[in-house]
Amino acid sequence: MDKTPNIGQAQIQISVVIPVYNAISTLDRCLKGVISSDCENYELIVVDDGSTDGSREVAKSYTDLVLESTTKQLGPAQARNRGAEMAKGEILFFIDADVVIKPDSLSTVEHTFNDHPEYDAVFGSYDENPGSGDFLSQYKNLFHHFVHQQSSEEGDTFWSGCGAIRRDVFLDMGGFDVERYPRPSIEDIELGYRLRADGRKIFVNKDLQVKHLKRWTFTGLLRTDIVDRAIPWTLLILRERNLPNDLNLKTSQRLSSLLVVFLILYLSFIAIFNQMWLMPLLLLLVVILLVSWQGNKGSKLLEMDWRIESLSYILILSIIALSYFQDIPLMIIPMVILVLIILIARMIPHENGAWRLIIGTLITLSFVIGFGILFNNYSILYIAPVFIIILLILSLNFKFYEFFVKKRGVSFALAAMPFHFLYYLYSLIAFVIGGGIHFWNNTMKFRPAIGFK
Repeated sequence: MDKTPNIGQAQIQISVVIPVYNAISTLDRCLKGVISSDCENYELIVVDDGSTDGSREVAKSYTDLVLESTTKQLGPAQARNRGAEMAKGEILFFIDADVVIKPDSLSTVEHTFNDHPEYDAVFGSYDENPGSGDFLSQYKNLFHHFVHQQSSEEGDTFWSGCGAIRRDVFLDMGGFDVERYPRPSIEDIELGYRLRADGRKIFVNKDLQVKHLKRWTFTGLLRTDIVDRAIPWTLLILRERNLPNDLNLKTSQRLSSLLVVFLILYLSFIAIFNQMWLMPLLLLLVVILLVSWQGNKGSKLLEMDWRIESLSYILILSIIALSYFQDIPLMIIPMVILVLIILIARMIPHENGAWRLIIGTLITLSFVIGFGILFNNYSILYIAPVFIIILLILSLNFKFYEFFVKKRGVSFALAAMPFHFLYYLYSLIAFVIGGGIHFWNNTMKFRPAIGFK
């Protein structure tokens, strides 16, 4: 395998810096993307952060510039800082080990800085076609792509998954904050805040797109969005007293979060009032389980972990039992159909695109019919506010759902709705938690001054 072709040149324009920790499943494709670049004036630096899966050996087959962690795991912030210190290029181009850049990505970065000397940093987005074909990875990737593509070109923050910055500016700013962010978090966002506070300009280049190879799981999504992103970002916003109206923090998204919380509180009220609170909750859990696994890249169309599949059957049987005891016999029909769809989908090859569309549509219709039957058992006076709130949320996010319909179809957009609503819910919860932590930290800081022991 050829090494990076430009090592040893007198002048290097771009230094590609990639932090790596146990990325054996994606690193080879990532590095192939770099060396396939149409730009030759670059160096490739891989910072191996104590990998134990052979990532270091893969990296050494592509470049001699492999920096290794000799003591303890550094974390991506410090790993990137270390790569930046060793870099010779005028521009630092940070990419993650699970992304694949396009052949013109380095040239796009180079031309951006050459054509716009007023910009100190630039970042892009994921493209529309992630490496993993399961629903959750498609949803998360398209979500990210939409947010970045709809943002203003004048950025208020930074993104290190595919972001470049002038090396002298990066070093002047002290790099990423390794004290606050020793593990993957919002170290790139925080750097963006410091850049903007220092009068630096950040450009969001909509043409700079990379392919994301990560396969998302539901628990991984929650952990990343809440623990690694939302809560630390809340603390940063409150500390800096800077709430930008861009990316994930637009006014429409803040209003959507409040509406989703109000919707859940209202649904809880009418469900408990009508003594039917358990059934919609169980049905929503089935939605999350099945939609999360729809299109998983197994040998079959719906190849679930046996524990997830068993839990799905238990939940569906519980709904059937409740339907019988609560005298809602019509509810049994879509649930039986749903079980049959699951069993059929387990026998269909994953590669069959036509059947994948049919099965996805039938699963979505089963849920729509099920919720429709439940709503039919409530008074119109109770249900009308529900539809009004949902319509308000849809109107605030019309472009988002229109984008999903255009890229993946109506059934995909409908399946994405509970996850999008859930995103708004836990984002607001995370903001409240972050606010509580901020208040507690400030209280502890000033306790001696106000007489607390």
